[in-house]
Amino acid sequence: MSLSTEKVTKQESKKTSGFQEDLEHLRQVPLLRGLDYECLKLLAMLCSRITFITGDQLMVPGEDDGHAFLILSGRVHGIYSEGDTRQVIRQLGPGTFVGSCALLGKPQRLFTLQAKEETMTLRLNREEFQKTLQQFPAEIFKITANLVTELVEWDRSLLDIQSVEKLADYRALGVSFL
Repeated sequence: MSLSTEKVTKQESKKTSGFQEDLEHLRQVPLLRGLDYECLKLLAMLCSRITFITGDQLMVPGEDDGHAFLILSGRVHGIYSEGDTRQVIRQLGPGTFVGSCALLGKPQRLFTLQAKEETMTLRLNREEFQKTLQQFPAEIFKITANLVTELVEWDRSLLDIQSVEKLADYRALGVSFL
């Protein structure tokens, strides 16, 4: 085997390995749980691996970028800003899928998502996601069911944090009423 052929073979092997890793990562995303294998394969092919350096912003308030991110490594902070006040409301790490609403609709971002350290992500694009669902129309029902499960779990987790009597703000509850 010539050196150039060997190099191409190694590159192809690396691409296949990366694709399999991306596919396995997507299979763990609650929103995508139970989707048809062929649908997941297509989504894995359409994903982009994006690495953000410390301080990079993945999301900016007021924008509709049409992307969702699966954090593979690193950490990001979810930040709420009002006037001169910036409040870190959540720290997110590997395995967290953020921005799924951007795949399903056109919401404007409410929060900044900023890399706290070098962070590798898989990025899904709304257009490609929706085109994939057009090819697999039955999968939208699974995604809807998964989303409902996530909303109920959100309320349940808030109730688990503290009793309703001690909850500082009742408005945080009831998202599962939607």
